[in-house]
Amino acid sequence: MEWESRHRVRYGCGSWACAMAQARACFEWEMDHERGLDLQDRIPLVHARPALEREWAAQQRLVALILWRAARDHDVLVDEVVLHTLPRYYNPGPGLELLREGPVPAAAGRALDELSPDLLHQAAVLLADHAFVDTAAPHRGGPPTTLGYRIRDLRATPGWIEGDWTTGLDLARGYRETAWQKRADGRWQVTQDDLRAAAQASPDTPAYDYPALPAGLGGYRLWLQDAHHLLAVADTLAAVADTLPRTADGYTGPLAWSCPVTPVSAASCARAPRTSNGSGPPNPSSPPT
Repeated sequence: MEWESRHRVRYGCGSWACAMAQARACFEWEMDHERGLDLQDRIPLVHARPALEREWAAQQRLVALILWRAARDHDVLVDEVVLHTLPRYYNPGPGLELLREGPVPAAAGRALDELSPDLLHQAAVLLADHAFVDTAAPHRGGPPTTLGYRIRDLRATPGWIEGDWTTGLDLARGYRETAWQKRADGRWQVTQDDLRAAAQASPDTPAYDYPALPAGLGGYRLWLQDAHHLLAVADTLAAVADTLPRTADGYTGPLAWSCPVTPVSAASCARAPRTSNGSGPPNPSSPPT
């Protein structure tokens, strides 16, 4: 299948829309998480210097062009771009020539017109931390990190306004801390029922529904397999919570509080856009990650 058509089949939109979606996610991460400038913080900056908004838009377009070119050159979907292949596109000098000489999508002509050493430097700032994530310590095990995997990592970061797992994760952590505190000060005495429930909630064999093993590059599980495993664990936890007895006052105990929270996070996995890495632009009618 032709490269552009593969994007439309997978995402329901073209490759440039996918690249713009992920470029926006990288930009928002840099602004909100790294620089501490959320949308409200940026308003007075734009009022003081209106050109700033145009500069930010140009940065996102250039990042999108870099992502698009990397995907096109390696004949992969935008989300499947391996991050450590990106620096050659934003290196000063060689990066400018590489972008100018190669193919450009029709919708990205403006990005090429705006291309300059200063703008390329700004794109490098937005991408460098992601491009070298596999060399950072501590480093996750597994195959080289792809763009889609990285964006899912960012969206799973607690507290990030662009994230999609944060509410369930915050609840789960809060309940866990409460349970530990009650255990430490004696308000919760672990019972045999609690121990039996905990054993049931920790299956020895992970559950995979789709896709079937073997998994992905290098034999590691695909992100989709991890998501399906999380859904299976969520179902198990919810069922276990229903078996736990209530206290003398009719309330559920600390262990039962924590169990039903995980399905909230798991449900967000199930609603994740259909991509090989668990990330990608939403429905094209409501543009972005």
